[in-house]
Amino acid sequence: MKKSAAAAAVDEDTRDASLRVSKRMRDSLKAAAAVMGRPLYDVTNEAINDYLGGLKLPDPLAGLRKGGKGRK
Repeated sequence: MKKSAAAAAVDEDTRDASLRVSKRMRDSLKAAAAVMGRPLYDVTNEAINDYLGGLKLPDPLAGLRKGGKGRK
């Protein structure tokens, strides 16, 4: 099936917005690394870890820790 022109335009707009955000984030990380005099990958890894640390994800092992039975 072919996408309609409207659906394709929405997908393209979303992709363009995502790329703009990604470029802005990359540029911000590069600037932070340059100011701190540290390698870009260190600053990037710290930013990713901070982001993931702030997420509130459910703990998939919580049931096992509470003594629940696993799948059979």
